[in-house]
Amino acid sequence: MKTLEVESLNKFFGRKQALFDVSFDLEQGSILGLIGPNGAGKSTIMKSIVGLTNYNSGSIKIDGDTLTKNRRGSLENVGSMIESPSPYLNLTGRQNLNLFNDGSTTEEEIQQIMEETQITEFANRKAKKYSLGMKQRLGIAIALLNHPKLLILDEPMNGLDPQSTHDLRDLLVKLSKRGISILISSHLLDELARIADYYVVINHGKVIKKSDASSFLSGGLKNIRIEVSDVEKAIEKLKAYGLSPVKYDKGIEIEDNDQGTALNDVIATLSQANIQILNVTRNQEDLEESLLKLLSEDNNKGVK
Repeated sequence: MKTLEVESLNKFFGRKQALFDVSFDLEQGSILGLIGPNGAGKSTIMKSIVGLTNYNSGSIKIDGDTLTKNRRGSLENVGSMIESPSPYLNLTGRQNLNLFNDGSTTEEEIQQIMEETQITEFANRKAKKYSLGMKQRLGIAIALLNHPKLLILDEPMNGLDPQSTHDLRDLLVKLSKRGISILISSHLLDELARIADYYVVINHGKVIKKSDASSFLSGGLKNIRIEVSDVEKAIEKLKAYGLSPVKYDKGIEIEDNDQGTALNDVIATLSQANIQILNVTRNQEDLEESLLKLLSEDNNKGVK
């Protein structure tokens, strides 16, 4: 079931077009990472979904209901924190939660939210005394009020210390297992890679890639480096087997195949040839490397 459907979204700021036919879906209980450079349009997409900015054409559906200027009832199922948390600074954290509660969240549930977002110890202090990380956690707590089916979080890990980032990551995974769908942007790509089920890459207001997490990375460079006792003999034997090894300073390098079986073939071939294997390392592009490569290719389109 699709919690969120964005179809052919276009947005102009005056004469400047900010979004170009942006389309993507978010399945129930999934975490979708919206990634791209600063100014790519990520926040504009999120603001369009929750009604903080109007869009010029296209459609947005939440739980199958189309959002319009006069029909925004389905936003009751959305919790969001976009760009930066905006609590009332002269109120305590607890007072902010009570204020944003539409009446559907019980005191017990508010207490649970406070514990899950780890704001209990400072919940009775005024928000103006909070650090950025405290405000982030309060903003996430507010987003969790009123039983949302969809969470939209823009840079929720900003300002958090490593332990808080780890705890938030675990919380988001727990929420997705409860069936809550999560749309999240983050510059901490290594953290995002630990939780996202899908990615949508935005560049210059356009979607340049949509992919599940495993496929996104499987397209990256994968290679195996092997230090051996006899480099020349190893190259000879592997070529005879039908592989394409390349010599490097300490041994040989070979690209893995799509099935990931090249390493087994290499080890078997070298063992039969009585070539000693001294060390093996396996490398693959991480999310950041894959993203940078993708953005570079997109930026260079049409450039001679």
